[in-house]
Amino acid sequence: MSAPRTDLEKQKRHHLVPIIGIIAVVLIALAGFVWWFDDETSDPEIPGEVPGPVDEITEPPAPATGTAPVAEPPAPSQ
Repeated sequence: MSAPRTDLEKQKRHHLVPIIGIIAVVLIALAGFVWWFDDETSDPEIPGEVPGPVDEITEPPAPATGTAPVAEPPAPSQ
């Protein structure tokens, strides 16, 4: 069976907005995928790896040579 009344020009007008909407959604999804893929591959974080070049890592501060003053316990009162 075929459609009883076919008016191709009318059908084109009625389907134009949904087709544009579908194209817009596909383009937005594609742009989101490209952004996500670029974000994931641009600077991967590997567990246990030190971030940045090794030459730029500064040494930890050296421990102080003097000793910290020790507080004396209070004298027992009688």
